[in-house]
Amino acid sequence: MIVSTWNINSIKVRIHAVMQYLAEYSPDVLVVQETKSIDEKFPCEELKSAGYYSYYCGQPTYNGVAIISKKKLNDVELNPVNTKENQQRSIAATCGSLKIINLYVVNGQNVGTEKFEFKMRWLKALNKYIKASLLNNKKLIILGDFNIAPSDKDVFDVEITKNEILCSPDERQAFNNLLSLGLNDLFLNFDYPPKTFTWWDYRGGAFHKNIGYRIDHILGTDEVSNVCRNLLIDKETRHKSWCKIEPRTSDHAPVRVILDL
Repeated sequence: MIVSTWNINSIKVRIHAVMQYLAEYSPDVLVVQETKSIDEKFPCEELKSAGYYSYYCGQPTYNGVAIISKKKLNDVELNPVNTKENQQRSIAATCGSLKIINLYVVNGQNVGTEKFEFKMRWLKALNKYIKASLLNNKKLIILGDFNIAPSDKDVFDVEITKNEILCSPDERQAFNNLLSLGLNDLFLNFDYPPKTFTWWDYRGGAFHKNIGYRIDHILGTDEVSNVCRNLLIDKETRHKSWCKIEPRTSDHAPVRVILDL
């Protein structure tokens, strides 16, 4: 079973890239973030023509998440992680015995701001939801744009990023709190070198200079980790030459796992 996660930075703008990715990699499930689309305009028919079902919750201009699957899914939960801001940032469903949770974690803008406080509140709500979900789901996988670089190995420059947004002690502690519930960062199952990233700014040639962060993650219970045969970061999707149609691709690369399920 192949499960991928990708922050696509607008489903409307990037549907051609999504269709190309589905054709080339044929994931059983692709979860996407930052769809930036109201539900009525989600491109269900285009995805259906490629052999995929769509499950989504969105809002105009910002946020939005979706699960795109070859099989019909069960127990779909729309935005189960929520706060008073009511932003559409989570969706969950089951595929066979596997519970899939797709997240677009709050960015937080800058440490110490109201948006940062919102991020920490949202992460607290996430922790509560995951803790409850683990009670009834031994095979559980969480994918998405976490907007957290878990360690100094996951940033381009330790001194520049120290205590800054995405890298602050509070954010990293929140990430570790999730792991302590009984989850594994599947990336760590494999021998990737430091400075292996999933996001690079569009500006300043960041991708070619490898000025990036590892902020797109796949977490799994032991039952998932034990059957995870590979994790791949599809960096070629960030090359200008990869996508054949303008406008080109997202500033994130997809992350893909292969599971013996």
